[in-house]
Amino acid sequence: MAQKRKHPDDSVGADPSEAAIYRSSPVEDRDSIFIGLFSPTIAPKGLQKLKEVKNASHCMVAWRRESNQQSLTSTKQYVTGHDDDGEKYGGKRVEQVMVNMKAVGACVVARWYGGTMLGPVRFTHIETCASEAVRSWLNHTGEEQAKKRKVEEEAAEKEKLVKALGARDQSIGVLRALAVEKETQAKEAKETDHGKTRAVEGQAVVVDAKRENAPPSSSNPSSSQPAVIDYDAMTVDRLRALDKARDATLSFLLKRIDKAEAALAAIDKKKEQEERPP
Repeated sequence: MAQKRKHPDDSVGADPSEAAIYRSSPVEDRDSIFIGLFSPTIAPKGLQKLKEVKNASHCMVAWRRESNQQSLTSTKQYVTGHDDDGEKYGGKRVEQVMVNMKAVGACVVARWYGGTMLGPVRFTHIETCASEAVRSWLNHTGEEQAKKRKVEEEAAEKEKLVKALGARDQSIGVLRALAVEKETQAKEAKETDHGKTRAVEGQAVVVDAKRENAPPSSSNPSSSQPAVIDYDAMTVDRLRALDKARDATLSFLLKRIDKAEAALAAIDKKKEQEERPP
C-alpha cells in the first residue's frame, strides 16, 4: 500500500515556543479583526495551532519553501501551497503575497468574524496583514545581515590595520634613525664650519677634538629597541586612531630629514663658494 506523500504543510518544523514569529498590526473592520503571523521555521499547521490564533474564526495559511527536487539549472525551485480554513480564496491571497515578496516560510492570517459580511474588502485586509508580517521578518533579516556584514567588515579592517601599523612602525624606526643621522651630520658640519671661522679670527677652537672627547650620544637609535605593541588586542576604533597618529609621526620625521638635508646642502654650497678661486 502506497504511503501518503508528505506535503510541506505536514512538516513538524521548529518548536513554536522557541521559534521567532513576526506579527502584523491588527486590522479592525466592523467588529471583524484580522492579524498576520509569519515564521521562517514553524510549519503551517504549527502556526494555525498557536494559542493566540487558535480561537479565530478562520486561520488562513500559506507556505513557500525550497524544493528538494533537483533542477536542471542552478535556479532554486520552490514549493507553495495554502489552506483557506473556511475563508474561500483567503489562503490563496496569502500565498500570492508570499510569492510576490519572495518569502520563505509560512504565514497565517487569522480572522475573528464580527457578524457583519465585509465583502471583497476582506481580501485587502488579508493581504495587508500578510504583507506586514512578512515585511517585519524581512526588516529583521536585513538588520541581522547588516550587523553580520559590519562585524565581517570590521574584522577585515582590523586585520588590514594591524598589518599596516606593524609596517609603519618599522618605517618610523628607519626614518627616526635617518633623521638623527642627518641632524647629527648637519650639526657637525655646522660646528666644523663655525670652528674654521673662529680659527680664522684667531680663536683657537678645535671642534674635532671636542667631538672625540665627547660622550656617546644618547639619541643613538640602536641604543634602545622599541617595545612590541600587541595591536591584535586593540579595538578597531583604537587602531584607526593609531593609524592617524602614525601618519602624523611619519610626516614629522620626513620634515626633520628634509630640514637637516637642506642645512647640509646650504653648508656644502657655502664651502664651494669659499673654495672657488677669486
